[in-house]
Amino acid sequence: MEAQPPFNRWLVVFGAILIQLALGAIYAWSVFTALLTDPAGPYAFSASETAWIFSAGLATFAIVMVMAGRWLPKIGPRSLAVSGGLLLGTGYVLGGLFGSSFWAQLIFIGLIGGAGIGLGYVVPIAVGVKWFPDRKGLITGLAVAGFGFGAIIMALSTRPEPPGRLAKA
Repeated sequence: MEAQPPFNRWLVVFGAILIQLALGAIYAWSVFTALLTDPAGPYAFSASETAWIFSAGLATFAIVMVMAGRWLPKIGPRSLAVSGGLLLGTGYVLGGLFGSSFWAQLIFIGLIGGAGIGLGYVVPIAVGVKWFPDRKGLITGLAVAGFGFGAIIMALSTRPEPPGRLAKA
């Protein structure tokens, strides 16, 4: 039997931060509000409607995260993280394709996307703490920081058209 090379547990931290970067994009929602609330644009949502979509996403994220914490030991971190990523991606893709109405955006981004974030959020923190029982605070802090930086990356990489320009195109 050949000896396995030692696993670098810091790869788990790197993976956790990458997952959290993707999930944290929800905090960049304000980048989309100008496009969504443009009266001459394709959506023309009210500010209240865009706030409801964001709020639904955060509420769904929080509720599903609690359930995901219970599911994690049963189905494992890989299945839970992949399920969360697929659900988040599906919600945002469907929101992009079919989300011209407030109710569609609320369901696709708020509920489906929010559920995906809730499933995925638990994994990096729980696995990181398990791999680093000696540095729980550091690992949790790095994972949560990744979540916050996800909004910065999304905001910098997304350049929606300024209000009024869509109607001229």
